[in-house]
Amino acid sequence: MKKKILLFVMLAFQSLAFSQYINYQFYEDFLNKYVSEEGYVDYDAIYENHTDLAKVIKRFETIQVYDGWSKNQKLSHWINVYNVYSMKLIIDNFPINSIKDIAGSFDYRYIPYKEQLISLNYIEKEILSKTLDERIHFAINCASLSCPNINRTPFYGDTIEMQLEVAAKAFINDPTKNAINRKEIKLSKIFDWFAADFLKNNTSIVSYINKYSDTKIKETATISYLEYNWSLNSKMKFESNAFVARK
Repeated sequence: MKKKILLFVMLAFQSLAFSQYINYQFYEDFLNKYVSEEGYVDYDAIYENHTDLAKVIKRFETIQVYDGWSKNQKLSHWINVYNVYSMKLIIDNFPINSIKDIAGSFDYRYIPYKEQLISLNYIEKEILSKTLDERIHFAINCASLSCPNINRTPFYGDTIEMQLEVAAKAFINDPTKNAINRKEIKLSKIFDWFAADFLKNNTSIVSYINKYSDTKIKETATISYLEYNWSLNSKMKFESNAFVARK
């Protein structure tokens, strides 16, 4: 009897471990095909080969999120879901110049989860934000130029700590997102909108940014916020700097 119980417990743990590991290679193949090294998306190519995205979405829909998953597994999975479904939203409404051209884009419920439909805002505010990891704001991509660039490598539970650190450093030191010098900083609106997240374990925004900035900022530096660019993070726009939606 004891052997049977022990076997059952071992199988249960093996099942849990298996359920926590998701191989996102199918998503990585898609990202490497349609996302540039700079992090811009070739929406035109995806639109013309829309079955590629449909296959990726279908695979994501087969992944069951378990309550017993680790925090890191949940975090990595939902970042991946947010990013791929932001691309789907664009393609479903293509051609457009901005995600803001879609009425109620962030609150539109089109993402299947537990026999209901949820929105991008639900993922960000009701799932990801509750992990209390402010670095999510450097990882989720809302299909806009001022958003963090999309990573060509999916997030994984066993590597997400390193991936989020890399994402934070990349975003903060990207001159297209922030303008930083010792005495004055012009920051992404992300630091304004989500200030409470960045201040929960830091005395100031400056002290937080100094953890990642290549240029160390004086604590007395003046802070202002850049206008957010909601233009589509399009590979075409990046290459030509003159993206205009086709009619």
